[in-house]
Parts: sequence; structure tokens; C-alpha cells
Amino acid sequence: MDNKILKKIGHLITQTRVMTIAVSNDNTPWAAPVYFIFIDDMFFFFSSKTSKHITNGIDQNMIAASIFNDADCMEEIYGLQMLGRIKKISDMALHLKVIKKYVGKFDFLIQAFGTKILNNPDFFLEKFKSNLYGFSPGKVFLSDNSRPQDKRISINLDQVKRCLKL
Repeated sequence: MDNKILKKIGHLITQTRVMTIAVSNDNTPWAAPVYFIFIDDMFFFFSSKTSKHITNGIDQNMIAASIFNDADCMEEIYGLQMLGRIKKISDMALHLKVIKKYVGKFDFLIQAFGTKILNNPDFFLEKFKSNLYGFSPGKVFLSDNSRPQDKRISINLDQVKRCLKL
């Protein structure tokens, strides 16, 4: 995989803050933005168990998600378009690992609530009525308007992780 593509995907995974999750129920589509972090093979986020993207997405075989770079012109638009599954995360060790990385990326949480949130796996549930979920992508595509051809290419996230040491 070429270095330019790796750099863009690395930016999307580590620097972009919002992922859009798209679900459908009874021919009614719904899209929801969530803050996310990426660890191992999953994009983690906190959401209410009663939100539409959770109630309509948790039991689905396939939902869609996307992460895009904010751009001022059309040629600079690039992002990941993904198909996968959502699952609720119950493992407390993983929960704490995610919280530490999540708070590192969204440091306004420490400023607002202090460091006590780092060791409290129930903080998001208590404060925001939000549980931890993971989006596990099965198919990933890079959509990149700067490419002269093949503006949408299939991506192997395992290869990206190895190259970028994520």
C-alpha cells in the first residue's frame, strides 16, 4: 500500500473525531454522528442504549459507518466507508483501556470532569447514560477525490495497522 494512502488512513483513524453510523429499520434510514477511537480491530464509541443507531443497529448483520476528512474543496475530500457490525462491550479491562485512550483523544473530558473518570468504567453510563459499543468493520473502502482514477478502493485494515503500528 502506498505511503500517501497509509498517511491518509492513519490521519482518519487517529485524528478524525467523528464517525457517522448509518442504520435502517422498516425502510427508515437513520444516521448518527459519534465520537470514536480505534483500538485493534474496532472503532469504539459511547451511546445511549435507547438511541436509534443502537436499537436499530445492534442486531443487524450489517450496518454502515463512515469517517471523512473535513475539506474546503472537493478534491481534498477523502474518507473511509465501511460495512460491519455493532456490539456492546462488556469486558471491563477493555472498557478501561478504551476510556484511557478516549479521554486522551477528547481531553476536554478531563478538563470538565477531572482524572477520576480514567479509572471509573461506569463514568459514561452514570454521567451521560451511555454504554460502550464497538463497530467492527468487515469491509472498508477509501474514497479519495484527489485520486485521478479509482477514487474508491478496497482497504485491508490489518495491513494498515501493521504498517502504521496502530
